[in-house]
Amino acid sequence: MSSTSERSELAPLRQSAEDLRSRQLRKELGLRDLIPMQILLVVGLTWPGTAAREGSTHVAFWLLGVVLFFLPVAGVVQYCTRIWPLEGGVYQWTKNALGPFCGFFSAWNFGLWGVLIASSLGLSTATSLSYALGPTAAWMAESGTFIGAMNVALFAFILLVNIPGLGLGRWVAHFGTAVTLLVTALLIALLFFHPTATPAHPHISPQPAFSLAFPAVTLVSLNLFSKLTFNGLTGLEQVAVFAGETRHAERTILRSAWIAAPLIALIYILMTGSMLTYTSAGKIDLVGPIPQVLAAGFGSGGAARAGVDFGALLGRGAILALALATIAQFAVIVAEMSRLPLVAAWDHLLPGWFTTLHPRFRTPTRSLIVISTLAVLVGLLASAGAGAQEAFQVIVTAANLCYAVNYLLMFAVPLAAGARFGTRPGILLCAGCLAGAAVTLLSMIFSLFPIVEVGDAKVFGLKVGLTAVALNLVGVALYWRAKLKAQ
Repeated sequence: MSSTSERSELAPLRQSAEDLRSRQLRKELGLRDLIPMQILLVVGLTWPGTAAREGSTHVAFWLLGVVLFFLPVAGVVQYCTRIWPLEGGVYQWTKNALGPFCGFFSAWNFGLWGVLIASSLGLSTATSLSYALGPTAAWMAESGTFIGAMNVALFAFILLVNIPGLGLGRWVAHFGTAVTLLVTALLIALLFFHPTATPAHPHISPQPAFSLAFPAVTLVSLNLFSKLTFNGLTGLEQVAVFAGETRHAERTILRSAWIAAPLIALIYILMTGSMLTYTSAGKIDLVGPIPQVLAAGFGSGGAARAGVDFGALLGRGAILALALATIAQFAVIVAEMSRLPLVAAWDHLLPGWFTTLHPRFRTPTRSLIVISTLAVLVGLLASAGAGAQEAFQVIVTAANLCYAVNYLLMFAVPLAAGARFGTRPGILLCAGCLAGAAVTLLSMIFSLFPIVEVGDAKVFGLKVGLTAVALNLVGVALYWRAKLKAQ
């Protein structure tokens, strides 16, 4: 009997065992929880700044990204959640369709992305505080000691929030999404209302906020397109990690993805236009673009009453609220990452130590502690000896290079599955998977070319590439070690 036939016969038995394990978890999430969680996880508050570097023609790039990448991701989510509504999301999809090694490799890279991206929380929070508190606080965004202290404090808070589980975590997600939408509304208002303008000094935008013209195709514009598309429009599949904790997961996750998708695209386009209304494209701060536009839009100079500049106060309050939304976003990401060691340990690919759940809350507390600790340590190492912009780029670029590997495997699932699991993917879905994989590969190539000034671009690219390769070699070694022990 061939190995392919063996896998096909064992698949129902294995999936039944996975169903039983998923049922150990509390069903905390419904559609009203997943829609705001989708928005919170997908809307990255720095990626509109990347798009704004393209100038007013960013609209075409966002729309092209939606067609070539965002909609194919939604199609894959639709296809896979109907077949595998299991805790672990993409890990389960790739494991069942492509084999155990691909499943582990997918989860490993997803986990690397989560740890690396989460490690930038202290840096992004310090940047927001530096804008909110004014010029005297500019040192915060460059102080390694302050950023490290912020990371320790924030991840201690995130750990405490996640131990009780998604019963509490979903409200953190709701709060973060509500703040994100409020700040988006504020940015939209800044497109039409300019608080610092006066009749004597009317507001003049550095460039138009929107243009339907297609950008000139150059290496720089392709670089920007790959970054804003892959980095800004990924994440619809992430809530599938919580499938075992979602009521009617196969239906609920699908609906949340299709409802959230058009809202997310609109939010991105409007945010980017608002940035271009106040700052020239070449001067966008890639670490804190939204705090930058809020500081510019509500900066001092507007009308004041009784000596108080209410516009400036509103802008600073919005920046602080946005920092809280970012913390909420990372709290959900850490919760996601903690489920991956759990499901990998179920399959004996990691020590069984990770399978122990909290006796009351049924949450993987050991995974939460390990992931939070790693994020703090990586944040300290990544920000040492570099400026804020370059440190941020190193962290995010390495993270997204790993995330791209996870996406390549995810797009391969419908193509490899065929009719083995009862539902053959249509031609449109297959074409979307090929388009999504092409955009992902483009982003991987251009990820080695920074869009901000760094000490040495070649050294930067080499550092990021070797880091991703080294981390994946560690994952391969762990996988084969676990397989040898199991024999």
